[in-house]
Amino acid sequence: MNTTQNNEVDTLKHQSNIGRLDDVSIHSWYRFVYAYSDRVITGLAEEFGITQDDLILDPFNGTGTTALAAKKLGIDAIGTDTSPASVLSARAKTNWDVDLDKFRKRRTELLDTLEPIFRQISSEENKTLSDFTDEEKEEISLEKYDFSEPKKIPKGWLSEKPLKKMKVLRYHVEEMPDDEVTDLFKLAMIAILPEDVGNVRFGPEATRDRKQEGDKDVFMFFEQKLRQMEDDLKKVQRTMHKDNVQLGKVEIIQGDARKIGDKLKEESKLLNSEKHEGEIDYLITSPPYPAEHDYTRNQRLELIWLGAADNNKELQKIKKSNIRSHTKNIYVADNEGEQVNIRENDHINEIVTKMENYIVDEDISHGFGNYYPRVIEEYFAGMQHHFEQVYDIMAPGGKAAYVVGDSGSYWQFEVPTAKILGELAENRVGFADTEINLWRNMAATTADYDDIEENILILTMPE
Repeated sequence: MNTTQNNEVDTLKHQSNIGRLDDVSIHSWYRFVYAYSDRVITGLAEEFGITQDDLILDPFNGTGTTALAAKKLGIDAIGTDTSPASVLSARAKTNWDVDLDKFRKRRTELLDTLEPIFRQISSEENKTLSDFTDEEKEEISLEKYDFSEPKKIPKGWLSEKPLKKMKVLRYHVEEMPDDEVTDLFKLAMIAILPEDVGNVRFGPEATRDRKQEGDKDVFMFFEQKLRQMEDDLKKVQRTMHKDNVQLGKVEIIQGDARKIGDKLKEESKLLNSEKHEGEIDYLITSPPYPAEHDYTRNQRLELIWLGAADNNKELQKIKKSNIRSHTKNIYVADNEGEQVNIRENDHINEIVTKMENYIVDEDISHGFGNYYPRVIEEYFAGMQHHFEQVYDIMAPGGKAAYVVGDSGSYWQFEVPTAKILGELAENRVGFADTEINLWRNMAATTADYDDIEENILILTMPE
């Protein structure tokens, strides 16, 4: 993104934090397929003139990009998300005061336990000459482990032996104390699932990859991830101690973006602190937009290994707390569109009417296509509710930046997402001085549609 800097270089007294901490790879501890670059946050921080006195909110926090960048800049930040996997990731990535001696002790104990078990699992039905020596090797009993495949894993996403190893790993991680040190082990465990262990590819939706099937060196992947975490934390803690770096405070909360104001008023210590007095100053985020991206599917393995999606009820609980951005999280009881009369917006009414006519003309009587009009209605109504909640807690003169893509996912009908969101925020909620700046062009996921724009929508709170 090209931004113009309107403030002096010393607006951020500790801008050099970024340089000092650039060599740490905390972002890569766990990445999400829809994550965006931290350069967006640093660029907007400069453009808006954000200082260490301010408070940034990211209500679609994902794996913690905004919160981590704000911490480096010395700016306080609150990140919220509906996914337990994303919440865990953001908390672990932004907590740099972990006791590394305690971490190393637990790592040694855990790896010592895992190594012979994983070796035994790998050697099942694969005997070598060493297995027939005179000196009998004592087999480890695996009776206490439940090796059944979790019900919500899509078919073929984990091969038999990696599944067993990951079930053993989960068993022992769950035995650890529930604290910030164990959060690192949980994050390492779920991070290697889609990256290294699972038979999954993203394009951008998660699908089975038969080329990856077979046994995997889970021990090596897990050990490497833990080593990376230790190395990064050592660098960070050394820099903090040596250079007396001023870091921002970060708070990560699980919550629905449509109820964000109420949630933070009840639970956020940062928002309600004497420093911030119940107001956020800036918002930087990348919300979903109308497209067939099922976020709970792309994090399915991670959610299952955290015990958050073992059955339909648990999975639906997460889905129902999300903005309705695709057909797989539309429910019969959804009626936000009716609540706010969303079709009174001319653009939304035009798009929905075209879709409804297309359904009749093409005689579409079943399938997800029937839900396309409802996705448009429920998505924009949910975002309106979100804007209303943000408006309630934003300081006068504050700015909100939304990185959001236009859409052509539904029969190639164009949905100018940023333009419509800007209209709702300004005309229905009360934000002012709406700007839409092109960030980048993205390749469409359908061959029948040109590249689509991803824009940065900027809203200003009236003084």
